[in-house]
Amino acid sequence: MSPRLLKVKYVTFKNCFVYLSPNNQNFHTGACIQLTDKGKDYFFSATVINNVVKDSYIGINGSYARTLGIEEDIFVEATLLNPLPVVNRISVQPWTKADYDVLELLAQNVQSNLLDQVRVVNKDQRINIWIGNNLSVTVDVVSVEPISPGTLDFLTEVDISAPNASQKDIRTKTTLPCLENFLSTWNYEPTYFRLIPLSDLPKNPLENSNFPFKAYIYPNNFIENNGFYTASLLNKDKSLCLKICFLENCSNDHKTSNIFVHNDILSQWEVSIGARVALEKVTEYPVITKIIVYIPRSSDNLMDKVKECLEQYCTESLVLNTHFPLKLTENEYYSLSFEYDKIFTLRDCCIFMNKNWLNQYTFKFLESSCVTSFRYFPQENFRKADFCPEIFTEIIEQITQTFCHPSFTPDNVIISGRNGTGKTALITQIAAILSGYPYFVKCQLVECKSLKGKSVESLQKVLHEAFASLTLMQPSLLILDDFHLLCHACEEDDHPNSIQNNRVSEMFFAELSGIQRVYTIGILVSTDSLRSLNKHIYKSRGYHLFKHIFKIKDLNKDDRITMLKHMFSNIALDYQDLSVKTDGSVVQDFKDLYQKSLFEASKQKMTNIEQKHCDVALEKLLALSLSNVKLHKSSKVSFENIGGLQEVKNTLTRSILWPLKYSSIFSNAPLKLQSGVLLYGPPGCGKTLLAGALSKEFDLKLIAVKGPELLSKYIGASEENVRDVFENAQKIRPCILFFDEFDSLAPRRGHDNTGVTDRIVNQLLTQLDGIEALQGVCVVAATSRPDLLDPALLRPGRLDKQLLCPMPNENGRVEILQTLSANLQLEDDVDFREIAKQTDGFAGADLQSLLYTAQILDLNSRMEKADEVLTKLTQGILSEALKQTRPSLTKADRYKYDLIYKKFGNNEEFVAGSKVTLA
Repeated sequence: MSPRLLKVKYVTFKNCFVYLSPNNQNFHTGACIQLTDKGKDYFFSATVINNVVKDSYIGINGSYARTLGIEEDIFVEATLLNPLPVVNRISVQPWTKADYDVLELLAQNVQSNLLDQVRVVNKDQRINIWIGNNLSVTVDVVSVEPISPGTLDFLTEVDISAPNASQKDIRTKTTLPCLENFLSTWNYEPTYFRLIPLSDLPKNPLENSNFPFKAYIYPNNFIENNGFYTASLLNKDKSLCLKICFLENCSNDHKTSNIFVHNDILSQWEVSIGARVALEKVTEYPVITKIIVYIPRSSDNLMDKVKECLEQYCTESLVLNTHFPLKLTENEYYSLSFEYDKIFTLRDCCIFMNKNWLNQYTFKFLESSCVTSFRYFPQENFRKADFCPEIFTEIIEQITQTFCHPSFTPDNVIISGRNGTGKTALITQIAAILSGYPYFVKCQLVECKSLKGKSVESLQKVLHEAFASLTLMQPSLLILDDFHLLCHACEEDDHPNSIQNNRVSEMFFAELSGIQRVYTIGILVSTDSLRSLNKHIYKSRGYHLFKHIFKIKDLNKDDRITMLKHMFSNIALDYQDLSVKTDGSVVQDFKDLYQKSLFEASKQKMTNIEQKHCDVALEKLLALSLSNVKLHKSSKVSFENIGGLQEVKNTLTRSILWPLKYSSIFSNAPLKLQSGVLLYGPPGCGKTLLAGALSKEFDLKLIAVKGPELLSKYIGASEENVRDVFENAQKIRPCILFFDEFDSLAPRRGHDNTGVTDRIVNQLLTQLDGIEALQGVCVVAATSRPDLLDPALLRPGRLDKQLLCPMPNENGRVEILQTLSANLQLEDDVDFREIAKQTDGFAGADLQSLLYTAQILDLNSRMEKADEVLTKLTQGILSEALKQTRPSLTKADRYKYDLIYKKFGNNEEFVAGSKVTLA
């Protein structure tokens, strides 16, 4: 198409398009236009629109036209081009360092809005990018691939490089002191600051708290003290004119790019701590003729109050802004507007340089409902958690110091702890500290629990939205609570859930590690354990995304007393007794205990909590530590119900009951006490029965584990099962951890082709005698073949107390029969001594079978006679039952076990493959 001569007209649209009238034939929206001015070619995308320009005009944004050097009201040649190819990649360079800083902060915003502002690019042709109505940046197009000019597309890659040092960046160069004032008036490039509420300073320097248009910064070489500046939000079309003053005698160890403003400004702008503003010096002061005051209601009293408020501002030079609510009374506000004698660029403010300005202007009062509708924007505020901070003082200080050195290095931190230990309260406490004085770090909390089950794309969108806010307000901290719910460890790689978890984890790893290469953003996550995190997020070797790991330790007795006193507000209670009964409890358990105790007191119509209420609440309280633990059902059998084995029972009392009952005494022992017991003996001699009776006798919780239960075909799963068992035992301490059939779980190492049992033994050795001793957990193992156990398990510090449960002798059998028949009705002729003499070689289980057989014989005889009344067992019935009962162990078996136990008791070495029977 042949070129046409069109006259340039400046328009106000914030983009790099050109605007044409619909009457211009062949021109249409989206067409590529080449403008030629003074022999230089420029390329644009056209927009055809009504009522913007006349037929002989072409419209272009005034700011962008001046950037290109195109003057208004001149004629240019406009040529319609064929459609241009799509650009694969362009490289741009901001014109100034300030523009580069803005692009770096608002990369997400620029990326989403770039195609709405520019479509055609050409090498060496500058473009303007608008970020809101008050701010734009200028960039040079350094290169266009594969051909220039071309059109941008959604898949076009945009590279941004830092500007070269030049005369344009005068502030980066060293200047003589005599030139500083000259430069401050000559160079009007904006300076960027983070908004901080003035109330967060320890000492509020603002004497008149009702005047919001006075802001404070730390002394700065590029800002004039007591000067007037326009503050414009980077991501919103809002601005105010402020008087900037320097803070004196305030610590500035952490950040200098903070501006402290009145809380009303943050509320009116609907922003939170860390929002970025650009400060530009005001060079032209508007001249006004009249001040208009908008008040919520018309009354002489209210007008007088407004004048009194304005008189308070007459003590110094100041600035006022239009239509900004100013506090008049507790619930009433007023606002101002001005009439000007001529057009000024700053029409929304008025600056008074003299102190007696109030008497120079006329006032007009108007009633307006808009002022009464003003509402405060709720600030995002991390309140310090309502929990006992003394317990977590050390970990809070360590994590705070990790983030809060002057450079704010974006280190990453993991806080691990089981459910209810106070992880959420802890991170809330840390966020409250970091967002306050003197750090002012922008903290954003993401609750992963609410995101569980979402797709990778949805999670990535949530993460990008968080990054868009955090990059603008950096230095900032991203907090991911319950991170393991999104990036959980996978047991089977081919499982559908494992594939999803791996995809999510890979995405999080790429996004989190990528954002920290460019921006000052720290990451704080919480998880129930490190093993719960996916291998892409945390692994023991290789690159570590998280450099610092803090584990919330279990509460000791002093911690529990402190927590109880904090929860119950030092009410007169027996805290020593309660601390013993709440061993193994977590922070949430204490909150539940307080609420249940308060409920018990209210049921009795009492206002104060007493000890009896706490005792009742403890009985009804289900601790969080028990929620996922399979406990052995409470047995009705105690030591009194077990005949014989008196020496074994006495030893168990000394080894288990005393250390748990008198923990304060045993904890002061200089040497580590015995922590494990091995019960061994022939089958049926009461080993498992004894373990069940321990729970009833000592009032302890019991976790019973069968050896084969922990074995798994998957590599590493068996060892993890062992670790989980010991961790569960630590959660519910004091308790007894009982391993039955221990020889199937921990045989001698070196004789397993698969290596599974070898790894299990290694894990058991680590758990039984690790660096951290088992506290409040007694390990009891039972086996009939101690010779098959790995010898390392029986060394001091592990299962070093070995107790033999032998075959009962005659006196033992009499005692067993008397105990087992305690609930049976017996005739006077029953002689258990005679029965004991005839049952040589019978184990305790065999004697129980004898009594059971006798009871069945008696029932059969009653049924034949149709007599429903049970009679007493006689000696004859017992003798008949004895004829039908045989011992479970043959003589050869008993000899075999005797030989094994004799060698085991004498610590004789067993030779693999040697015979221990008469066969």
